[in-house]
Amino acid sequence: MEATIKDKANKAATTFLERKGYDILEEGWAHGTDAVDVIARDDEDMVFVDVLVKSAGLDMPEEKPDRGKFERIAAAYLAELGDEENFAVRYDMVSILVLSDSRALLRHHINALSAL
Repeated sequence: MEATIKDKANKAATTFLERKGYDILEEGWAHGTDAVDVIARDDEDMVFVDVLVKSAGLDMPEEKPDRGKFERIAAAYLAELGDEENFAVRYDMVSILVLSDSRALLRHHINALSAL
């Protein structure tokens, strides 16, 4: 089965995050109708990451963080984790604009909800 453009974008984002030192905990985690592409640890922070991809045009994918979805996903994951450790939780976005089969632009928006 051939990987979709979203699958390739998720793999690229995961590789990018790992190279930045993130510890990948989950990929494609879902709870009910909500899903997040990556859950990772960045030093002491728990990070929930959505990957956005666009394969046409010259504009990056539109970044519209959904605070409600993030809060539901974070609450469900942390409840399942049941860990007594304290840590900060944040929501990041990785936007990828595919330019060709072998080239893309990637933007990592750390703490994407900070602007809301």
